[in-house]
Amino acid sequence: MKSNKLYYLFFLGLLIWSCDDNDDSDIVTLSEQPSFTITESAENSSIYYLENTTADKGEFYSYWEFSDETAKYADNGVLEHQFGTAGDKTVTLTMVGTSSYLQTTQSLTVVLPPPTDVRFLTNPENLIQNAYFVDGDDNEFTNWNKNNGSDRITSETVEVLVGYRAAKVMNPADGNPWDTQFVTDGIATENGADYTVSLWAKGDPSVIRFSTNPGVGGDQYAGDYTITEDWGQYSFTFTANSETTLIALDMGATSGNFIIDAVEMVKGTSALDLPSNDSELLNGGLEEGDGDDFTNWNKYNGGDRVIAEVTEVLSGSRAMRVNNPADGNPWDTQFVSDAFPTEDGQEYTVSLWAKGDPVVMRYSTNPGVGGEQYAGDYTVTEDWQQYSWSFTANSATTLIAMDMGATGGSFVIDNIKVVKN
Repeated sequence: MKSNKLYYLFFLGLLIWSCDDNDDSDIVTLSEQPSFTITESAENSSIYYLENTTADKGEFYSYWEFSDETAKYADNGVLEHQFGTAGDKTVTLTMVGTSSYLQTTQSLTVVLPPPTDVRFLTNPENLIQNAYFVDGDDNEFTNWNKNNGSDRITSETVEVLVGYRAAKVMNPADGNPWDTQFVTDGIATENGADYTVSLWAKGDPSVIRFSTNPGVGGDQYAGDYTITEDWGQYSFTFTANSETTLIALDMGATSGNFIIDAVEMVKGTSALDLPSNDSELLNGGLEEGDGDDFTNWNKYNGGDRVIAEVTEVLSGSRAMRVNNPADGNPWDTQFVSDAFPTEDGQEYTVSLWAKGDPVVMRYSTNPGVGGEQYAGDYTVTEDWQQYSWSFTANSATTLIAMDMGATGGSFVIDNIKVVKN
């Protein structure tokens, strides 16, 4: 195909410059190899500016080709080209005279800018809205209120633990704990149930504490925690005394500067670990893979029903959508992990998050291998919900299968994990 283009260009050059056959003065001959510069845009790393720097370039016809299968004719001005994919690319400049053509090729590596809707891993169990401070404009944080010391709490975008924004606190002097007070929106809680709130912080050795329901009544207070120069987690377990709870961070006791991130709350007495996809499974977050394929996972049945989902995602940038056309057998849509090491006789728990139509799904182990085990049925709801099953390993390696073909409908799955109990 490329040679056909060049023959066409060569023929075009002959048409452009041919006059009297006996007039040798009209013959334009390329005497040097074409040359050009490539400049990356300062605003967008997918855009490049190409300039033909060949001497007497106005005497010739120029043609640009790109390894992403696009081609552009051009005058002799600066050409702008935007690449749609990342990776190693080649750019070829062809210059055509009346009797010959010459080409020059340069290589470059394209790194696409991050998407405008940058996603990141979260803990779905977390009850605090905007727990990672990414939502909000300038120095404001959605779902958070600065009850006191508002000018001391600002946005931090460099030293960030989760996502792409944190909160920085700058106290000018020692004072009362509540002189710098950052408070969540109300959180639905079960009166009498235990909850654990936690945060991560680093900076000057400043003293902070947790409290609940400032100004509302029924306040509870944690002890003091002293921040260190390295990221550390600080947590407080309390028993809810109302159906709605405000979590306050009282941070004004000590002068100094520090950063906080990942303020999370969960039911129970244990703080959440940092968001991650760590589990016995590989690629449990479904982030890796091309198109509708998922690395470390296999579509045993109903492969065309299992596709990538990039919009309704729980965390990261990819999830899995299942589209079942009709009711059938559970194994008619079957998604199976690679084998992972297990300890025979040891108990493990597999979990996933799902949302969508009210379809029925189940877990099973080792399909087609022998020693299969089956969980009961789970019915997916319209809101994200976690579904877990504990099993006792009966082999040195185990496959986890999701049998999802029993019910017609469409639903999304994300964050599949297996942990040793």
